[in-house]
Amino acid sequence: MNSVGMRRNTSRWETAAAFLASLLLHLFFLLAVAFVILKSPIPKEKSHALEEPPQLTILPMPAAPKAAPRFVSTPPQEKLEKKPNKDAAFESDNDSIAASEAPPTGQEMMPSLEGREDQSLDLRDQRYAAGQKPAEAMPVAQAAEQSSPEAEASPTPRMETDLALLEAPKPTPKPTQAQKSKTATRPSQSSESGFQPETRVTRLRGNVSNRGKASLEANATPLGRYKKQVSDAIGSRWYYYVNSQMGLLNIGTVDIRFTVTPEGKIKSPQVLSNSSNESFASVSLASVVQAEVPPMPPEVAKLIENGRLEIDFSFTIIGH
Repeated sequence: MNSVGMRRNTSRWETAAAFLASLLLHLFFLLAVAFVILKSPIPKEKSHALEEPPQLTILPMPAAPKAAPRFVSTPPQEKLEKKPNKDAAFESDNDSIAASEAPPTGQEMMPSLEGREDQSLDLRDQRYAAGQKPAEAMPVAQAAEQSSPEAEASPTPRMETDLALLEAPKPTPKPTQAQKSKTATRPSQSSESGFQPETRVTRLRGNVSNRGKASLEANATPLGRYKKQVSDAIGSRWYYYVNSQMGLLNIGTVDIRFTVTPEGKIKSPQVLSNSSNESFASVSLASVVQAEVPPMPPEVAKLIENGRLEIDFSFTIIGH
């Protein structure tokens, strides 16, 4: 019995000693890990983040893209006292300075005029002049068939232009000899081709205080001169078709969009809106398709992205 008791006591001491050794070993391991962690250097990025609070930076809103100048045909102004501002809202085939025959009545940079309500910018009454006779045209129906839109290889940049307001020519009484003499001495405002559309003064409310014959501030640009050529080419053809189809046309306006290639080819004409009848839309489409548009000058072609100039054109017949 004594021998058995001694063995049990020895086994207990061995177990206790092993437990104590294991506890000391784990304690030593934990202390070693803690020592390594405390002695390890803190990365500079973390230390910097802990020391400095986060900062909020407010950036200014990006400036809105500047609107492209709107095209308007202006007659030449002789002996300009100054050049138009480079950032003028209009571009044209001639330089011009804004002037108004009436006191300012609005907020926009244009003259004040009494006239008809319209979206155009016609500053004077002007009679239609045919100019050079256009080349022999194909029938309206055949020309209209060629106006179906073509698929575009890539998006075409939009260039909003209000090229012209074209009106059907009105019959006028035969002028007297005195009127003929007065007309003969009046200087012509027509283009180089001799063509000019018939226009009627538009009602405007502007802030121009400079007194003089109603005009807009516009810069003559290569693109403005080319748009004038496109306007005259289409306008002269349009009057040619209108005169031959006048009995079929109703009063109203047709808006057409098309593109012009550097070679002067008109592509993808499409009717955007029509307040007249289908005959008027066909006549207007035919005038676009059959217009003899000149090729773009090199200084114009290099300004056009994707190689095409997109234009919106309005055709209008106004009642007497």
